[in-house]
Amino acid sequence: MVLISILIFAALAYFFAVFLKNKKVGYSLCFTFIALFIVGLVMLISNEYNHFGMEKVTTEKTQQIQSVQKGSNLLLRKDLGTSGKENVYVYRTPATAKAKKPQTTKVNLHVKNIVKTGDYANATLTKKTTRWKYKNGFYSFLFGISDNNKEFVKQTNTFKVGQDWLVLTTTQAKQLQKKMSSKSFKQQMKQEGEAFVKAAVVKAMQANPAMTSSQQKQVMQQAQKEFQAQAQAKLVEEITK
Repeated sequence: MVLISILIFAALAYFFAVFLKNKKVGYSLCFTFIALFIVGLVMLISNEYNHFGMEKVTTEKTQQIQSVQKGSNLLLRKDLGTSGKENVYVYRTPATAKAKKPQTTKVNLHVKNIVKTGDYANATLTKKTTRWKYKNGFYSFLFGISDNNKEFVKQTNTFKVGQDWLVLTTTQAKQLQKKMSSKSFKQQMKQEGEAFVKAAVVKAMQANPAMTSSQQKQVMQQAQKEFQAQAQAKLVEEITK
């Protein structure tokens, strides 16, 4: 509406200055509309560059996420450019679990990604987004033609994942997959795993000679989990060096 008003004020100022026979009245009205033209122009520029009539509104949304690879708890980071200042995180949600392509965070210098690892029941992503919005309907009516309502300001993405999740770059993930799929590595893990489990069972039997077969099975299962976690941590440490 302000833009339309500016054009009308300019046209009226010209009309009264040129076509009104009573020049005293004509010039008076011309100067009045020129003043209104300037006021409208200042308001339009203030809205465009200083967001006059607008305010920052922050919204927060939390959703559960899933790993990008089935059978593993993996959150991927993809670095962009050479400066290392920009990156996106790759993930899936229950709603997009079967989609061809996973989801990514927004590519923008005003987007901050944070990853927290802890004892969380579910892996989640909380998006905290700030946008410019008009304070009320009046300002929306005045400047709505500028099409700058809900203009993006900044966003903070906070990922919360469990201790059993891996947070790797896409390059590191490829290296990890290549290493774990090799026959030599699988054979090595099998031998070391069997030795680790056997040692755990022997130690448990020494502490409790009357241990039942059911208890021994529990010890074996726990030892297998511990070995897998240690082996994975060691492999990730090698890759991330």
